Amino acid sequence: MFDVDGVSFSVDGTVLLHPTRLNLGEGKVYGLIGHNGSGKSTLLKLLAQQQPPTGGHIQLDGRSLADWGSREFARNVAYLPQRLPSAENLTGRELVAFGRFPWRGLLGRLTAEDHRRIDNALALTHTEPFADRLVDTLSGGERQRVWLAMLLAQGSRFLLLDEPLAALDMAHQVEVLELIRKLCAEIGVGVIIVLHDINLAARYCDQLVALRRGSVLARGVPQELMNAKTLEAIYELPMQVMAHPRNGYPVALLE
Repeated sequence: MFDVDGVSFSVDGTVLLHPTRLNLGEGKVYGLIGHNGSGKSTLLKLLAQQQPPTGGHIQLDGRSLADWGSREFARNVAYLPQRLPSAENLTGRELVAFGRFPWRGLLGRLTAEDHRRIDNALALTHTEPFADRLVDTLSGGERQRVWLAMLLAQGSRFLLLDEPLAALDMAHQVEVLELIRKLCAEIGVGVIIVLHDINLAARYCDQLVALRRGSVLARGVPQELMNAKTLEAIYELPMQVMAHPRNGYPVALLE
């Protein structure tokens, strides 16, 4: 479990995240929602050891993040940033193989188990056709899926995903979210994901954490947050909520 205790973050006197308290466990999908600049990516970077907090403490399994070595941490937590790094001269399979780095032995060679996990990650994300293609020649959505495959190959208990749907069309957005739900249900992976589409977040997340101007404004199951008053407070726009005519899921609409 992640235990976020009074964590804050500032840069040059500008507060990006006010003191925040959260508990985030395995086996659930947590959706971070809110407008641009609300602190979603900042919180995810703090959880991912990408930057230390300027106040408060974050623990994983009762240990401060500062006490985790990088390889040990990577065996437990995988992070996909909003802006993907370059994968120059790497094929899709070579990139996915990097996900096995935290598990490699002293010689750094891939084992049969490593290859099995790489194959499985490519299959789960339907990226086998890109295995022998250079990553930098793929479309934005194709690259996004190959990077997600790398995270799956990593075999971590937590996936921290910063806007992983941004470059995907609607069909692949649903495919990725269905895969995330499957991972949670079948192997108990915990997922903390930044989403902009409130309706997709409400449908696929177990809990929503809403941020506004660097503070957690609300947290709860989607049915609790999906009401006009709460959504208007989060997005500062007039909203309406109705039940989907076929499945009953709450759907948010602009007035």
